[in-house]
Amino acid sequence: MHDLSTFSLDDMISFGAMLRGLGEGARSMEDTAGRVVRALYESLARPATGARSCALVRFFETQRFDALPAERRKFALRMAACEALAPDTTCLQLLASAGDEPAWNDPRASAGHLAIPLPSEEALARMPMIAQLCTQLGITTSSVLRPARFTELAEQTYDVFYVEHAAASPYVPAKAGFVERHGIRSVVGCGGVLPSGQMFAVLLFSKVHVTRATAQLFRPLALAIKLAILPWSFAEQEDSTLSEAPREAREEVISCAP
Repeated sequence: MHDLSTFSLDDMISFGAMLRGLGEGARSMEDTAGRVVRALYESLARPATGARSCALVRFFETQRFDALPAERRKFALRMAACEALAPDTTCLQLLASAGDEPAWNDPRASAGHLAIPLPSEEALARMPMIAQLCTQLGITTSSVLRPARFTELAEQTYDVFYVEHAAASPYVPAKAGFVERHGIRSVVGCGGVLPSGQMFAVLLFSKVHVTRATAQLFRPLALAIKLAILPWSFAEQEDSTLSEAPREAREEVISCAP
């Protein structure tokens, strides 16, 4: 176990080695993402008591609307209030989740985050936490909304998302029902851009105070997570170049079926 309140450079090094190996034997990117959030949720704890540092850990990835599974496409259409979504509309999908509440351990149980459509910069601006996540990581909104396969973007090292005091931050929503109820004190996130041009991000909602110095130790952990999911990103990249939008997805764009 690694105590997040006293997380050190040595903790980061050993944790990074563990995260890099989580992709071995995985069946999909979603499977790997599930292993990542479970490892973070279970391993970040006080060694003396076993009390977990985080109430919730989530793994997000951007993806084209037409590349989402059918269940997530339908969810995105509902989130868009039945507006038509173009096949190449960027959606932020919740790939994996682990947390204190039973419903937080299955992305499909999420009421509002399974697949969030981002059809424009205005839509992204209406979600301050996601917009601030991109800003702090150093990922431009244009590269999120219009992903391009540029090697320099995939090879770049990105910063961390950090909210020291969640209760006072305008970027952390649901103050009463989430932050206060579950004792969220700080939020830390890390991520980057994959060779497919899509973004990934891992968010940790901590019940212990996290200093800026500790948050910065998560910057190299983003690379460890990226290495674990990298084979699936290459698979997504090949799929997107070899196939056009599925017929089912095109029909959903037109009919906006519930």
